[in-house]
Formats: sequence, structure tokens, C-alpha cells
Amino acid sequence: MKLTKTLSLSGILSASLLLNAALSFNAAAASLLDKAKNNEVLIAGIANEQPYGYIGTDGKVTGANVEVLRAVLKPLGITRIETPIVDFGALVPGLAAKRFDVIGAGLFINPARCKVIGFSNPVTRSGGAFIVKKGNPLNLHSLKDVAANNKARLGTQNGTNQITEAKDSGIAAGNVVLFDKDTEALAALKANRVDAVYFPDAEIISLLKKSNDPAVERALPFQQIADAHGNPSYNFHAFGLPHNDPAFTQAFNAELAKLRASGELLKILQKYGYTENELPPVEVKASQICEPQA
Repeated sequence: MKLTKTLSLSGILSASLLLNAALSFNAAAASLLDKAKNNEVLIAGIANEQPYGYIGTDGKVTGANVEVLRAVLKPLGITRIETPIVDFGALVPGLAAKRFDVIGAGLFINPARCKVIGFSNPVTRSGGAFIVKKGNPLNLHSLKDVAANNKARLGTQNGTNQITEAKDSGIAAGNVVLFDKDTEALAALKANRVDAVYFPDAEIISLLKKSNDPAVERALPFQQIADAHGNPSYNFHAFGLPHNDPAFTQAFNAELAKLRASGELLKILQKYGYTENELPPVEVKASQICEPQA
């Protein structure tokens, strides 16, 4: 009698489900830490913006965030890093779509972004700042000043927190002009297409230094947006990380904390115009900022 082995449809389905479950488990278990084990290249997206991550005069990638990133990753065994340049507004979608592994640019933590990507703990804190024409002709010292003057036009960048801040401050959408680069916004100011350029303070300092144009200046004093208690509020810069890689996030944050405790973090940042004032309180964590405010 000839025996014939057969596999029923239900058996095929069961085997398929088990295989899919195993593959899903392996995908979930995968971590960027494996790149160190396999000596693979880590891809860090940047936006070619000073002082965060940009191409220097020697043609090499540099910047505060890029140097910090290298210092954090080295103890993890990750030394091979590539830094493709994309528009700022493409950074978060790019990380979410896994076109790169981390975001090496200056990126504010906010609850909306936390829904689609992960974050390291804060690296720096930042307030806002204006660049205006010499003498500040419209007397603009806050977002509220722009909102109160229906002729005032604010220039800022696509895909940034500044857009939400302008809207929340009462500035009409038609008075907010968006640019892909901070240098484009500054050129628009000089061409009288906007009346104030609004960016984080570190970027404003860098932009003015790079421009070296006496026809424009930083608007001082500048009134920061107030928090719920009436105190000046700050945004917190961090690295964009994979949304579901807790092992890598934990290891990354541990090395970042060591870098700060040793004083090396501040030394790196000071080369790019930062001061100790720009260091965030050590107790501020990404998880706290990601939680929606009550």
C-alpha cells in the first residue's frame, strides 16, 4: 500500500500564519544596535542648515548636531555614518518611511511629531528670535507684535514649530510666508517680501554671522512665547529616532547623558555659538514633552 503525505488547506494556513508571526517578531526585535554588530552604515538625515548639520567650506559635513551624534554613537560601536541632505520638511516623513535611520538635524520635540517618530532626550533648549531690517522699522519684538500689525509679514520655514507658534499667537495665515531654507527667508527680508524672519535663536545667531550684513539685525529685546503659567517657554531640540526601537533609544539616551555629565557635550556645542544657557534642565525628558498637555 502506497502512503501519500498530504497537507490540508488549514495546515497550509496555519504554517503561513506561524511564518508571518515569526517574521513579524524578528522585525519588531530588530534594532539599530545591530548596525554596530554588523559594521553597517547608519543613515542620518540632515537639512544643510547651520549650526545643526551642514556642508562646511571644506566640503565635509559638520555642525553641532552632527558632532554630538558621532560622539553618542561611537561608544555604541557605530562609526560609519552617512548624512544625506533633504529639505527640512522631508526629515520627519523620511524617518517615518525608513529612508534614513535617525534625524541628525535640529528638530524640536512636539506631541504631533511624537506620534510618527521617536526622539532622544533633549540636547539643547531654544527660544525664538527675529531678524529685522536695521532699526526695526515696524518695532517688532514678539509674535504678538506681528499679530497686532496686519501689514507685518513673518518669514519662517516649512515643516517647523514656528508655523504653529505663529498661528497660536494670532498671526493671520496670509501674513506668514514659508521658505525651504533660512537663507531664503533672509533674502526675502532684504528684498522687502517679509518684515521679520523668525527662527530658533541659535539659528538666527548663525544666520546673522554668516550673512555679515549691516542692513539687518536681531530684534532685541525679544519677548518669548509665554507658557500656561506666564513664564517664557522654550522648545527642546533632540535627535529624531525610530518610533519603535526602545533598545536603541535607551542606549542612545544613556550615552547622551554621559556626554553631558563629562562636560564634553557643552564643549562641542560651544564651538557653534551655544552657551550653558542653551542646555536643557537634566530632568526634562522626551517622554514628558511628548505627552499632550492637559
